[in-house]
Amino acid sequence: MAVGYTIYDGPSMLDGQRIVVIVTGIKGSRNTKTGKMVQTYIIRPDMHPLEAVRTGADVSICGDCPARGDGTGKGRSCYVTLIHGPSNVYRSFLRGVYPAATAAEVADVVAGKMVRLGTYGDPAAAPLAIWETLVAKAEGWTGYTHQWRNAEAGWSRLVMASADSVADSKAAWLRGYRTFRVGAAPMTGREINCPASKEAGERTQCISCKLCMGSTSKAPVSIQIAPHGAGAKHYREAA
Repeated sequence: MAVGYTIYDGPSMLDGQRIVVIVTGIKGSRNTKTGKMVQTYIIRPDMHPLEAVRTGADVSICGDCPARGDGTGKGRSCYVTLIHGPSNVYRSFLRGVYPAATAAEVADVVAGKMVRLGTYGDPAAAPLAIWETLVAKAEGWTGYTHQWRNAEAGWSRLVMASADSVADSKAAWLRGYRTFRVGAAPMTGREINCPASKEAGERTQCISCKLCMGSTSKAPVSIQIAPHGAGAKHYREAA
């Protein structure tokens, strides 16, 4: 068995540039918050992730996500540390470590496991059908998108709407999404703290929680978490 697979190599749904979707961590990651979930990375195959961020080319995989900063890497509030996972996956991709496979083929590999959609990158950069096929036999998944305002019908079943203000959350709810809101504003009556967060006492891991599965999860609540990760110091509440 390979350590990972490339399940999509084609145009970004966000800007048409070439992207790849790589499934890795088949045996599970060492991330203490998520637990040993299968990971997926959405990257530009033609440039290092750091270069993509510095030149604004990460728009192909992240769209208009405000955590990107100013398009040159300044003010980036994203929790992902580029020199770790994304860089390692990019270098491994160039070495041919991840053979091409269909999402259906890899669905058999990850059957019964928990899958993280978009360990780096927005899942909506790739076709919805790719993800639906990948998780068809999985135990569950987590997924988030900032593209909820314009995404095609069906995404709300799969992912949470990434919200950056209470107003964002309310707008996403009207579109049928459950939300995952980053911010310090008080919770609304429809939100709870992320059970895996520090503020909630880290009482579980994502692999066990299973709340962030879009509307597929029948939980009646949405999720809120304080700014966290590598870029937390740059976080600014959305207007």
